[in-house]
Amino acid sequence: MDDPDLTLGIDLGGTKMAFAHVDARGEIVKHLMMPRPATAAEMETVPVEVAHSLLGPRVKAVGIGAAGLVDAEAGILVWGPNVEGREVRFREIFEAELGLPTVVDNDANVSGLAEARVGAARGYRHVCMITLGTGIGGAWIIDGRPYRGRGFAGEVGHIPVDVGGPRCTCGQRGCWETFASGRRLDQMARDLAAARPGGLVAKLALGESPAGRHLTRAATEGDPDAVVALQEVAMWLGVGIAGLVAAMDPEIVVVGGGVSEVGGLFLDAARDSFRDALEGSDHRDPTPIVCAALKEDAGVIGAGLHARESLL
Repeated sequence: MDDPDLTLGIDLGGTKMAFAHVDARGEIVKHLMMPRPATAAEMETVPVEVAHSLLGPRVKAVGIGAAGLVDAEAGILVWGPNVEGREVRFREIFEAELGLPTVVDNDANVSGLAEARVGAARGYRHVCMITLGTGIGGAWIIDGRPYRGRGFAGEVGHIPVDVGGPRCTCGQRGCWETFASGRRLDQMARDLAAARPGGLVAKLALGESPAGRHLTRAATEGDPDAVVALQEVAMWLGVGIAGLVAAMDPEIVVVGGGVSEVGGLFLDAARDSFRDALEGSDHRDPTPIVCAALKEDAGVIGAGLHARESLL
């Protein structure tokens, strides 16, 4: 008989937050998504208020995946988007308000856990997860368990790949995510539309500020300028993955997040770049680079599974 207990998974991303009842098989029973709070004060109140409205007798624990630096042991978001330098003590807040045991981790970590348990990396013990959204997140599953190092392992988007490169939102220069992320695609879309106001990217924007989704759609429709731009981002993605594989030698690399959903055109170029950049690639067993299976639900599913594995 299936376990009737549910967990409440919460994914607090860079721009939106999602909530879901998750069962023992990693399936979503109920789902809710909304914009992420814009201030630190709202981050301390709005998610727990929404969670309170989703409680029920079957919900036994809460799992939270939050974008930023998370002290998983203490249950604290140490630093992240829209918290204005303030720590958010999520575990303490949720347990006090909801009366349910709560675990907190980085959003990429819980996404990686979901893909390893019920997604594209099911059956693999050593997994690297890359999430391509506004920035780049990362997670490691080593011997079947999330690897956090001293606490903050997985912040792969801030590995410097060009110390003279553009300024990153973290304050450093030349971070990987300044070359291969949704933010980079947004900038390329704006530049391309400005350079070619009669081109497909500008037309697809329909008067809005051009964004990465317009560039990727133009590329999938065969616009040559958009294809070149997309392949440049894919090239940098492959270079970065080569560094991660050289360091940790995972069995599989899973690429998730909105940017990855472009599919073959994007990942094929990244795989080519990866093979060119990886030391001794001709003498290694191939490392599959695959699209995430759970797409935007990976965060809430992983948060729910993390709560189940840790607390129930």
